[in-house]
Amino acid sequence: MMSVKKLVLFVCLGCLLAAHAVAQQYAVRKDFSLEWTYFEDGKYEAFTGNEKVSTVYFRVDAGKFQHDVLAVSSPQPFNLFIDGKLAAAGTRLHLDIDSLAGIYSPSFTVAIRQKRIWQEDLSTRVLTRAPQKASTEEQLVRRNTSFRDFAVVGLLVLVMLVITIIRLNPKLASDYFSVIKIFSMREVDDGQVYTRITSSTNILFYIFCSMMLGYYLMIIFHFLPTEYTTALLFKAEDFPMAMLQWLELSLIVLGIFFVKMTLVYGLTSLFGVPEAAGTHFFNWVRVLLVVFGTVTIIMSGYFIMHGQHAGFFYGLLQFFGWTLVVWMVLIIFKLSSKMSHSLFHLFSYICATELIPFLITLKVLYN
Repeated sequence: MMSVKKLVLFVCLGCLLAAHAVAQQYAVRKDFSLEWTYFEDGKYEAFTGNEKVSTVYFRVDAGKFQHDVLAVSSPQPFNLFIDGKLAAAGTRLHLDIDSLAGIYSPSFTVAIRQKRIWQEDLSTRVLTRAPQKASTEEQLVRRNTSFRDFAVVGLLVLVMLVITIIRLNPKLASDYFSVIKIFSMREVDDGQVYTRITSSTNILFYIFCSMMLGYYLMIIFHFLPTEYTTALLFKAEDFPMAMLQWLELSLIVLGIFFVKMTLVYGLTSLFGVPEAAGTHFFNWVRVLLVVFGTVTIIMSGYFIMHGQHAGFFYGLLQFFGWTLVVWMVLIIFKLSSKMSHSLFHLFSYICATELIPFLITLKVLYN
């Protein structure tokens, strides 16, 4: 009991410290997105956001931004040119404007080039190192931290929920979070658990797992470019919207859980192996809890402590797909000892319960 309390205290303290760190931000002194231009037919035109271009330009007067930082970021890699010369490349850059003025000129032209310019994804701003009073000419806007606030609050909600569920049924929790049982081909102690797959505590675990996966995907979607249509549906602009979208996404995932349960139990009865249903579904939930529970902790810690490398979050999206592939291989070995039918029947069952849903998942997430 003391170890659980210490764990809760440690996580809460960590989140509070992270929240305090979040509050110590740069202020946005200027946003250049309204001044972007593109070159076409021998002249510069104002960029409105609808043009299909690969390069945008804007002017920076270094004298107006002494001791400030030029911050450029995008989920997709880009090249940054200053007065026609390649100055830097990446997905997230913070460049000292005074240093740029010394290397190039007091007033210089910045060009951002990438595969295609998406106004929603590309950020070009001047950040001031210390808060200043707003004037009529320049108004300092506190950097929007609402989504990071959501990440902190969401993590606290998940931690408190899982601690509550564990205290309700410690034995069931130990079964769910058993890494050894994920890879065990023989499971002789879980028969009673499998027959109570719709018990109230099991349903609480499904709710927690749905909220965890919804949280995991919400943060990933935040960093995906606009060509990912599903991610666009869950890109929150403020804290209340983020919480609402998390609830919506969690309910969708929870619905998928019950569809999966119906599919598994229905097809095992059809194939004449109803005893395999509990093994299949329980282990599916177990893998999601253990694997994505661990990765979600790592991801949330990285993001809360200001990690924003788009490649990291894109890698987590790829990890989601590869985890499902490994799971399909694992469940084939687990069920082969329970199903006395031929391998063809087992393969047909896996196609119906895993492969086809997997392909649908890829279509939804990666398009």
